[in-house]
Amino acid sequence: MKVLVIPDIHLKPYIFYKAAELMRKGCADRAVCLMDIPDDWKKELCMECYEQTYDSAIDFAKEFPETLWCYGNHDLSYVWEEPETGYSSIMRNLVCRKLHQLDEALGENNSIRYANSIDNVLFCH
Repeated sequence: MKVLVIPDIHLKPYIFYKAAELMRKGCADRAVCLMDIPDDWKKELCMECYEQTYDSAIDFAKEFPETLWCYGNHDLSYVWEEPETGYSSIMRNLVCRKLHQLDEALGENNSIRYANSIDNVLFCH
């Protein structure tokens, strides 16, 4: 089985566009996203960047529902209110809301986890 591993996103929605293109071409059977969706240095005030990136993640999750998602330290910093570098306190509510929307898009049998596995391979951030 071929697995596409999607690396840290850090407010780069084009990563999801490219991953979707590769999945549609059949380059991989499944995908795993290692997240770190928020936080890109000097973009702490760019609400559009946060919204566009999370919306891209949610669209990817809906199109490829078998994708596994692993929390990254930058994602959890918003949930736990423990800032990482690049953290934007202004975007905390938006990030938490969008993480919830992403988790809802994954459905009952899939959720964002600390670690996931496929066969004998463990994936975590």
